[in-house]
Amino acid sequence: MAKFKNLLILHAHDMGRYNSAYGFAAPTPRMAALAGEGTLFRQAHCAAPTCSPSRAALLTGRSAHEAGVEGLIHRGWDMADYDAHLAAHLGRAGMHTAWAGVQHEFADESKAPYAEHIESPHHGPWGRDWSAATAAANWLRQPKQQPFFLWAGFFLPHLPFVPADPARFPAERMQPPAVLPDTAGTRQDWADYCASVERTDQCVGLILDALREGGHAEDTLVILTTDHGVPLPQMKCHLTAQGTGVTLLIRAPGLAAPGTASDALVSHMDVFPTICELLQVDAPAGLHGHSLAPLLAGEQTEVREDLFAEINYHAAYQPARSVRTERWNYIRSYDPDRRRPLANCDASRSKSLLMEAEWGARDTPTEELYDLIYDPQEVHNLAADPAYAAVREDMAQRLEQWLEKTNDPIRHGAIPLPAGAQCNTRESLHPGEGPYCDS
Repeated sequence: MAKFKNLLILHAHDMGRYNSAYGFAAPTPRMAALAGEGTLFRQAHCAAPTCSPSRAALLTGRSAHEAGVEGLIHRGWDMADYDAHLAAHLGRAGMHTAWAGVQHEFADESKAPYAEHIESPHHGPWGRDWSAATAAANWLRQPKQQPFFLWAGFFLPHLPFVPADPARFPAERMQPPAVLPDTAGTRQDWADYCASVERTDQCVGLILDALREGGHAEDTLVILTTDHGVPLPQMKCHLTAQGTGVTLLIRAPGLAAPGTASDALVSHMDVFPTICELLQVDAPAGLHGHSLAPLLAGEQTEVREDLFAEINYHAAYQPARSVRTERWNYIRSYDPDRRRPLANCDASRSKSLLMEAEWGARDTPTEELYDLIYDPQEVHNLAADPAYAAVREDMAQRLEQWLEKTNDPIRHGAIPLPAGAQCNTRESLHPGEGPYCDS
């Protein structure tokens, strides 16, 4: 197996799979070129479709609740054990670890699991990302005395989006995702999203060019991913594929044939053991993932038959769990309050449109079951259909076994807020507005 010295992870914010690497009309030529040099995973999913919990699962190889990150870092949550972080583990293995740009999984940066923070000025979402990418690129061009792990995190394409140039992104000719109605407002949102993800792509290109200029392109494992779905209604903070489906591109020179795509079911929790195997570092105990190395090498076509995801807190409390197989997705809500937590969706034209159509009056179901062959958009809930009772029971049992295996606190009732944490109530319409719960 190929030997890699270094690791580079490029991480976008709220991108899902909406970029040109996955065939969408969003201009990301550098991401598409990276896919052409490595392996694209078409069925990759995060372990939690909300920002900090997703990153915590990705970077510990454990579920978000095991990592202790059941909510957002800037709202009062924190990792239970910084030593469980990938950067801490690779640092103990002799790698120099550094991060640039956005991290959103640990709260106390004075105790960061990285050896070095590559600082850069913050001047708005786009200026922040470009300055972070520039700083990371300059760092990569400098001589290295030991193997390195660099995390480069971007804010975009999170809201607020970069306003689209109408000459380049004419809203009247944009096609929003199928889960949104096709209206002037949703088309403008999508134009702005495409303008934003293009900026992310430019940051990716700057860093990849610097990796090559520094002489490390062939001995560095490169991973590009995102935390969860796009920040528009019925996407981010949902346990359907619009929320959990993520970009995952891996370039492993000498191991994977360039330009390959895998249809294997893949979880973000598989990334940690993959990195350990490819960097020839012993994996820590307690990981739940499966190494993707056999998929990259073309030795296997699958590594798992199901995967799991969760939501606890985003802006508001929304306790739910899911189990996904190749054919089915089963979602269970653990919240006795059936009202939709509107604060868990960022403000946008698309959200305003749905709220005018009484989106907030549509209660969330206790159970959901979707047939991913006949209903790929996951809109026809079969959970109460007697014809699918056996499937529902099988999926429910899989989920219950996962909850037991990971000692999920949801089995014992509501998950409490940490002291001093902030949580929107069901009466709150947007994440930046109250009222708030008492912690």
